[in-house]
Amino acid sequence: MREVDEARVAVLILTLDQWESTTRTLESLAQERGPEVDVVVWDNGSTDGTAAVVRERFPWVVVHRSQRNLGVAGGRNAAARFARQQFGSTHFLFLDNDMVVTPGFVEGLLAPFREDPGLGQTQAKLRFIAEPDVLNDGGGFRVTWWLARTEPLGFREPDRGQRDQVKPCLPCGGATMVRADLFFELGGFDEVFNPFGPEDLDFSLRMKQAGHRALYIPQAMAYHAVTSTFEGGRYTENYARHKARNWLTLMRRHAPLHQRVAFYLLGAPYLMMRMLFRQGPRQGISALRGWFAGSLKSGSPN
Repeated sequence: MREVDEARVAVLILTLDQWESTTRTLESLAQERGPEVDVVVWDNGSTDGTAAVVRERFPWVVVHRSQRNLGVAGGRNAAARFARQQFGSTHFLFLDNDMVVTPGFVEGLLAPFREDPGLGQTQAKLRFIAEPDVLNDGGGFRVTWWLARTEPLGFREPDRGQRDQVKPCLPCGGATMVRADLFFELGGFDEVFNPFGPEDLDFSLRMKQAGHRALYIPQAMAYHAVTSTFEGGRYTENYARHKARNWLTLMRRHAPLHQRVAFYLLGAPYLMMRMLFRQGPRQGISALRGWFAGSLKSGSPN
């Protein structure tokens, strides 16, 4: 592993048909530029001209356009391999394309690695763009296995400084820095979770199980728009199928036995009733079909 004093960070931004939010993120990153920071936009098969817009407006950004959508895990893995080959990156900063970062963001996430080169991962503090005084993430994942629920610590709390302490965390994937050597050692994000999540939670759990620490770094802060491209953010049958398959795969890998039992006995029936109530009879039944289909296709814990 290269000494952290010689660190080279690759900021990896995945995008798909969202040139406006992507360019807003890049505008905020302009202040983070330096010889030790490379910015890569991995265009996951956009048809709205995202790659051309970024190349024209941000000549300091390296843009790679995939011919097809590789999914979130696949696109991030491909971007990481690309950056490693192009720049010899020592650290990867995975950044959602709907973020606006504040000054010192990259260095804030990198600094803890200088103090502890064995550190595995750091995560930023996030507020909402639309509600700039409200927390989106103040400390990483909190998982309630039996309800199939993941929620960031401090979610929707007014930010009064109550989440401003550095502490161990289970990082989310929207604004997180990882040692490149460790990322590849653990096999990157598992593409079984394509086309979308929770590949980031699975990676963080695998990293923790391998004995590596992660830290929440509130000094590195960004504002998050929280957008979605898959199915336009709608709870369709296809969305429900993928969500069920991926959640059950994650739970079989990582959840304690009693939490899995509680999910099947209590959580799943509750979620199905809520789905019917919130979506209405027609859409709810369609979503339930997707949920059952995804349950049958959920992966093994290997």
